[in-house]
Amino acid sequence: MGSGRSHTGDCRVRLTPAGTQRRVAVAEERRRTIVLWGAADSGKSGLIGALRSEATKTVGERWTLDLTDASPDTVAYADSASLALRLRDVKETVIRRPERAFTVTVRRYAGRTLTAATDLTVLDPRGELAPEPAVPNARRTIGAVRTADGILWLLEAPVGGVMPASNRIAILRQVTAMLDAAAMTEMAVPVIIALTKIDRLPPQEMNRLREAPEQALRAILGDAAFGWLLAAFPRLQCFAFSAAGTVRNAARPVGLTSILDWFTDEWRRDEQAADTARTRARRSAQVAHVRRRAPLAASVVAVASIVGFAGVAAARLLGQHGSTWSTAAGSVVTQGATAAPQPHAAERIARVDSTAHIDSAEIPSVASAVAALERGDPLRAVQALSALRLPDSSAQRYAADSVLAAAAMRGTEQLLNKRTPSTDSLLSIVSATSQAIARAHPGTAVLAPLSLARAGACIGGRLACPADQVREDLAWALLLGTPAEQDQARRLRAALVGDTVQVR
Repeated sequence: MGSGRSHTGDCRVRLTPAGTQRRVAVAEERRRTIVLWGAADSGKSGLIGALRSEATKTVGERWTLDLTDASPDTVAYADSASLALRLRDVKETVIRRPERAFTVTVRRYAGRTLTAATDLTVLDPRGELAPEPAVPNARRTIGAVRTADGILWLLEAPVGGVMPASNRIAILRQVTAMLDAAAMTEMAVPVIIALTKIDRLPPQEMNRLREAPEQALRAILGDAAFGWLLAAFPRLQCFAFSAAGTVRNAARPVGLTSILDWFTDEWRRDEQAADTARTRARRSAQVAHVRRRAPLAASVVAVASIVGFAGVAAARLLGQHGSTWSTAAGSVVTQGATAAPQPHAAERIARVDSTAHIDSAEIPSVASAVAALERGDPLRAVQALSALRLPDSSAQRYAADSVLAAAAMRGTEQLLNKRTPSTDSLLSIVSATSQAIARAHPGTAVLAPLSLARAGACIGGRLACPADQVREDLAWALLLGTPAEQDQARRLRAALVGDTVQVR
């Protein structure tokens, strides 16, 4: 479906004044996230390699991979995948796939003008989770689709047009696990099921799949399996594409641009529909001579009688934490900075845990932590919440961890704004957030501020935290966080790699 267009792009090229204005406008738009999912050999590496190859071009309309602030293993993955595409008819090339999920930025160019940008999160680069999607580790990862703005699911187009029954059952298990982990009965976001590697098919069959991908997918899966997908993904769209293309010793993607364009078109339609609904609501309110919008505080009071104090406080404080970290990014130390050698973070966390205490006269509770936070003492709140002993699955524990997320964010900001931040205090935040992250339910929104606070403490305090942990924290913040949290995660990620690019 859709025709392949030539793709190109380099985000460092000189732009015309009009292009500069458009680039600024794109930077100011809310960044969306597409989750890329697929089993082993489904074509994920081909897609990444194609986007990487497109970044070397300078003409035409195309989507490109921006690796400016990507980790070294992500860069190695993209480069090896691109090389494998170009040498596919010459020799076998080893693709260096990362072990963990990662997020990269993809940008759309028309000629040299930047026209759109989005984040692409690869949940399972090696395709190891798809065979057993219900195990705890897979559930935690798959649950991230709950906050995604779109899902791109890749299926290899079978030669002969028939998919074995076992593969269809595997797809059903993945759909079920995805809905279960996200605590949903259906995904409301745009979803694409894309048939990949169509260049391996006879030309007539390849063209048929591109012209009628939905009919082809229904024939491959059968009516029952296709019905599962329609029920789970009401906004399903089908595509067929080739990451390699049909030109020997070159990567010339066929149908890739139209796939990512469809997501941006859907989001634009959503925004237009929301604007129309708001306009109609305002007009109706004016006709009825009522106020257009009730104060937010009234909504909080309306529900105060049916929720506990701790839950209301957690919701209110979490609603405020998006305004924090206003200056913390300036305190983050880049790789170029020098510092005296320090022990590994894990060694000092153990020491801090053994010495941390709170006043014996103050009984630790969620209420006392909220009170400390409202007094402007987030570190006291972190200590109080760390001393609580609550069942991991209880509502009290969720409320406590929600308050902890707000306290950790604010405490980290306070510490990093000081001339000489307390290492022990930063380590106590890392310890508390690490415990909360370990027990958090997969895909829950509280993981974003917890991960962001831990990453900020590690980066800003030079705590020698594991590099994989920091990158994973930033990835979860980008995937699960609010727009404000995602922006802060990008700032931290840019500081981590010594990038001086301003991020809104």
